[in-house]
Amino acid sequence: MRGTLLLVNFALIFSAAAMMLAQTIDVEAIGAPTDNITMPETPTADDTRNELEPPVNHVLLGPSSQPEDTPPSFIPDFIGPSGSDKFKVTADENWYLDVDINTPGWLYIHEYFLVGEDLRGKWIAYKWQLLESGVWRLGPFTAGNNEPEGQHVYRIWFYGDGQWAAEDPDDPQNSLVYWTYSKGKPAEQPAEQIPPQPLPAPSEEAASSHKVYEFITQPLVLVLGSLVFVVIVALGIYMYWRYSRLESKQDTASPPAEAETEAPFAELQSVTASAKIALPNGMKIQLDGNGRVIGRGDLARALSLDELGLISRRHFEVKAEDEQFYIEDLGSANGTRLNGEDISGKGQVGLNDDDVIEPAGAILLKFLLL
Repeated sequence: MRGTLLLVNFALIFSAAAMMLAQTIDVEAIGAPTDNITMPETPTADDTRNELEPPVNHVLLGPSSQPEDTPPSFIPDFIGPSGSDKFKVTADENWYLDVDINTPGWLYIHEYFLVGEDLRGKWIAYKWQLLESGVWRLGPFTAGNNEPEGQHVYRIWFYGDGQWAAEDPDDPQNSLVYWTYSKGKPAEQPAEQIPPQPLPAPSEEAASSHKVYEFITQPLVLVLGSLVFVVIVALGIYMYWRYSRLESKQDTASPPAEAETEAPFAELQSVTASAKIALPNGMKIQLDGNGRVIGRGDLARALSLDELGLISRRHFEVKAEDEQFYIEDLGSANGTRLNGEDISGKGQVGLNDDDVIEPAGAILLKFLLL
């Protein structure tokens, strides 16, 4: 099975490379005709001629959870309609996209999806200037009549303080957000996430000189460049596959459940649940022995905007070992308390029935054994 999966990945890479040499990807171009549409222009403070704001509402939820004295960085988060499988969306559901930036700057968001065998896409935001750092929520997004089914990817760039935000070395896929769309029942997720054809990293100059263009379009350069490109992408997919294998040991996929749009605060179901976390608004987060990371996306419906800004994207984790549940703070910015005692930096701490969990002191959560 593993060998078959790798062969399929390599076949997709070679096909995508051939298509890139044969034709230009069909996207909505923004900027001058000579620009490479997959490489955003470097913005300037007084130039917003090509600015494209998101096609939905956007609101500042709260302050950034990142240090603001570091180089420009961002943390994206997809907020889907279902807490049990938030990356699946159906035709009658809405979804949101949160982007946490640590400095004012410009945001670029491009959506990719497959139509038949062609990789296509459109700009969600281009050279969109954000005058304040913090957590920005975009949405709600709603699927259109022509929305293609299957896997979609948001690719995000951020430019601030005179430089492009670098990718997180500990999370090389940080700039990509995957989600799956189905017109009827939730679509089945692929066994492995297969990234779209990787794009060149943003450069500080939007266009190259004519001599450079002639050089890179020579047949020999194209062939050698394509071979190097395929090798790099193959290594990247292999590393991502290995990372997914490690993650699968901690998180098991729950069976697809039919989305309940009429009851947004309904209890999240899990056939292996043996404990739950109760929120003040009546919502419950089911837990099982494989553990679960709780963060900003899980508590968004129960907190005000100011309170939500105190919660980290990955705040704390609850998991079971030998039929005993444990809680561990994941290095959150504002810490976690258990029954009034700070457990930040203490590793795994045992949980008992009716224990009270306080992430960042913003909300009281009750742990209940089933």
